[in-house]
Amino acid sequence: MNIGFIKLDKLAGIEKFYKKLFKIIRIQNNTYYIPDINEKIISKLIQKLKQDNIEYIISEKGVDIEYNRLDGKYLLKCAIPEVVKYCYNALNKNEELEEIYILAQNYTKENIRIIESLLDKVKVVNIVTNHLRGFQELEKRLERNEIYITVSSNKRKALKRAELIINLDYNNFNGFNVNKNSIIINCNKEFKLNKDFEGICIENIDIEISKIMRIFSENENMNKKELFEAELLKQKDLDESRYILEKSKMKITELIGKRGKIGLSEFEKIKRSNEETIIEKH
Repeated sequence: MNIGFIKLDKLAGIEKFYKKLFKIIRIQNNTYYIPDINEKIISKLIQKLKQDNIEYIISEKGVDIEYNRLDGKYLLKCAIPEVVKYCYNALNKNEELEEIYILAQNYTKENIRIIESLLDKVKVVNIVTNHLRGFQELEKRLERNEIYITVSSNKRKALKRAELIINLDYNNFNGFNVNKNSIIINCNKEFKLNKDFEGICIENIDIEISKIMRIFSENENMNKKELFEAELLKQKDLDESRYILEKSKMKITELIGKRGKIGLSEFEKIKRSNEETIIEKH
């Protein structure tokens, strides 16, 4: 993935006047140094970014450019084990005693690795999919190592009692009978919630990183979270991204939904609602 870094060039005097007048943009290792932020220079920069097939940008604070930005979804995918732990801590539950449900439509290497990263974190992993054949092969492979998961395509029953759902690539819950008080970790930016859903839908996370990283020191006036996601995307696969994340001493500070930050009171509400449902059924 091509990511461009946008910085104001540190110029003075005649050099600044000359580069600003002729709209000269200096490029070095995917870093674009601009002499000013006036409309004509920004227009030329955008044109140059497109020519260079730059998919996303990270810019210095104060340099506002209408161009694709990293949306945090890859960071969320890489941090799923940490997000699951955060959720169960918020519910005052031990994740090792709980079962989770993973919606995975596509049998991809990345989806498989995300599933595998959770196998030793929770009691039971349930996969809900239309791609039964592929994930049943995964189920059999894991069984040979005495690791057990369940695979289902039953839309009516699979998510009916689910407390925590990880949506990897489904666009909607059409046809599913979903616990309306569940917690969803949504990794798909195209996903649309049902209108009657009353639970928590996690779209993003805020983080702190205590480790000193080269990408931070080279881009001091940029958003650390965007820089960290860019560093994860530079890796060749999810395993390498997870390695960087684990070594970074990353800490989740907030969960973010469509309406902003998700407070602990929302988890308490979910816990009460699900407990009341269980009591009613008995």
